[in-house]
Amino acid sequence: MSEKSGQGFLKRMISIVGPGLITAAIVMGPGSITVASKLGATTGYSSLWAVLIAAIMMAAFSKMSAVIGIMSEKSLLETVKDKYGKPVSVIIGVGGFFIIAGFQTGNNIGAGLACSTVFGGSVGMWAAIFTIVAMLFMWGFKDMYGYLEKLMTALVFIMIITFVGNIFFIKPELGEVAKGFIPTRPKDLGLIISISGTSFSVAAAAFQAYSVKSKGWKLKDLNEGLKSSYAGTAILATITVVIMITAATVLKPAGIEVNSAIDMAIQLEPFLGSFAKWLFLLGFWSASFSSFIGNAMIGGTFLADGLGIGTKMESKWSKIFASFVMILGTAAAIIFGKNPIQLLVLAQGTTMLAVPLIAIVIMLLANDKKLMQKHKNSVFLNIIGVISIVWLLFLSYNQLKQFIG
Repeated sequence: MSEKSGQGFLKRMISIVGPGLITAAIVMGPGSITVASKLGATTGYSSLWAVLIAAIMMAAFSKMSAVIGIMSEKSLLETVKDKYGKPVSVIIGVGGFFIIAGFQTGNNIGAGLACSTVFGGSVGMWAAIFTIVAMLFMWGFKDMYGYLEKLMTALVFIMIITFVGNIFFIKPELGEVAKGFIPTRPKDLGLIISISGTSFSVAAAAFQAYSVKSKGWKLKDLNEGLKSSYAGTAILATITVVIMITAATVLKPAGIEVNSAIDMAIQLEPFLGSFAKWLFLLGFWSASFSSFIGNAMIGGTFLADGLGIGTKMESKWSKIFASFVMILGTAAAIIFGKNPIQLLVLAQGTTMLAVPLIAIVIMLLANDKKLMQKHKNSVFLNIIGVISIVWLLFLSYNQLKQFIG
């Protein structure tokens, strides 16, 4: 390979991986960090396979949704309404809204937990403060929030790099790590449900249909765009795996089950010593607040589109419903915030209840010959899609059983 072609290859890799790293830093929320830490501390390396499976499923449904967004002249739920009737589009809109509200609860608790640990006061009080601040940014100071989001994304990125660097200090058992990627009977099904919910977000995958429209993508843009999307999914899964390995190596042998933010910070002590607590809390808070508005806007757009009153994130009704997402997350943090770590795990798990229907509809649209023409699903993609739906139905059934008691 010549020096010139080598430089060209490096530039292409940076153009693909760079946005993926940024996306991972934005998407990596407090729920993901908490569930990965708790799962590693509780089950060791044995549940790593769940993240790998979730990443493959996430990549598959992201591609389906992106192609649907390009091939359809209308928004996702307008297309659903035309194909399967308004009741289905309304149900999916409401379902998507509540899925995102579950993630938003995690953002509220994460921001509240970090500040409560440092400054005192209740998790609910801090969650309420940050919700008010976020709503002010969304309605009146959008440009200023853009700069703040970049800063917080950088802080999350620093925390992620620290987790990766920590691996070289803790020296996990590589043989046991490799065994963890072989599917086994779950030791804690509730945590498997939660890690699946945060690693394979069907609502976020479906939102690719809106994202490609806002970017003005055409079919010629799809391949390059999907490379970045796949890179983001792979990087996010890798980070989740690194946190699980860290927790399994550091926390599990010490018998620490993760009941506070400080418990999670202990993972980084081999690398950072006493400074671990402060960097982790800063990164944890940044992970919460950096996705506060973006996450809420996804939920607001789903509901507005499902009701037929707004198809874009910038629409008035999308913002109104996004405000409701934030308020619901805050209410949950205030009412149920006495055990914030458990609530963070539960919030990720509840997102599984509405996802099978969304996944089924995405699959149907992706195989609609009239809509998709020659770009309908391949046999391979359909196999992954069917396995994904069966897996989601299994997890949702068990999540419902846990709620009923």
